[in-house]
Amino acid sequence: MTELVELGGDLKVYTQSTIEAEYMYDEIFRQGCYDGLELGDAPTVFDAGGNIGMFALYIKSKYPDAEVNSFEPMPNNIELFRKNVELHGLSKVTLHETALGSTPESGVEFSFFPLLPANSTRYPEIKEGPKAQMAEQHQDLAEEFYTAEQVTVDVERLAAFLPQDRDIDLLKVDVEGAEADVLLGIDASQWPRIRRVIAEVCDLDGQLDRVCEILRGNGFDVTPERAPLTEAADQYYMVRAVRA
Repeated sequence: MTELVELGGDLKVYTQSTIEAEYMYDEIFRQGCYDGLELGDAPTVFDAGGNIGMFALYIKSKYPDAEVNSFEPMPNNIELFRKNVELHGLSKVTLHETALGSTPESGVEFSFFPLLPANSTRYPEIKEGPKAQMAEQHQDLAEEFYTAEQVTVDVERLAAFLPQDRDIDLLKVDVEGAEADVLLGIDASQWPRIRRVIAEVCDLDGQLDRVCEILRGNGFDVTPERAPLTEAADQYYMVRAVRA
């Protein structure tokens, strides 16, 4: 059920999970996981994993003249993203209704979690750890929150959307296990135009090393650090990369 919730100050958003919206607000606006970017007055920002628009709202609050291109494949999140953009009267925000990956694909199955929509993923195995942690305290809640619906979406390469005539000041990637896939969907000739990357990575099966290797191999100084509001057992990292 969609609700309009007040998160802090005068920021309100439409969401179907108040708990998750409050968590994202805390992570982004209070903990400042994207602070310190220094992007300039009118940056070009690409947002892989748009969800309900919380990151877009943050960027536009810091950089009102920013151009934001967001990518989100889940129909429920798409609807809420558009409602939140309209609610706050945001301009120069474009939502692309697609998933991103290393190669174009049609009819790819994703797991959508109605009670935790930001956790929706192509790789549901990365949610076994968080589910097990929740189950230690609340078995019934864990089963309820991590019950998924299967959604079929198309996947495109990010290369098809990157502009040819200007730099990308920031590429943010938070796609629940597909971070390396998104980066591999960028052509070699496009990488020099990307100035900064921030990716949230779950370090399962060497994913953190893989993401860092891709970024270092394309000319970035890379700094991984534990993600806000997480513990070591969660294995979530914020990878910050700045062109060397």
